[in-house]
Amino acid sequence: MPNYDDIFAMSFDRVLHDGAYSPALISDFYKVFLAASPDVADKFAQTDMAAQRTMLHDSLNTLVDFFRTRVPSPQLQKLAEIHSRGAHDIPPAYYDIWLNSLVTALSRHDPEFNEAVELAWRIALAPGITYMRFAY
Repeated sequence: MPNYDDIFAMSFDRVLHDGAYSPALISDFYKVFLAASPDVADKFAQTDMAAQRTMLHDSLNTLVDFFRTRVPSPQLQKLAEIHSRGAHDIPPAYYDIWLNSLVTALSRHDPEFNEAVELAWRIALAPGITYMRFAY
């Protein structure tokens, strides 16, 4: 039986080297994400993408931290608040587009990417995404 925690940890290390910034992955993610939906692209029309890429990196680490601890950090609480209906109004359905775009980017940057790696990432990010949806 696969250990998805281990599979995720190994992929995370391959792609983000234990949390290091990966410009190629982040850039590729935004190409896929913005092309996935005109509504998503509209949400980012006035966004400073250089700053956004850094925020995505930080957000990924925040979601991974929540997966590992199951304790919502102040960073996760702030991230959820920023994306909520009362702030940037990011509808919960966008998280599916976000996750699918991330998986696509990961498939291009993890040389060992396969179905088990994809599932491991989806399992790891599910608690944080659920938290974000709930805070909407």
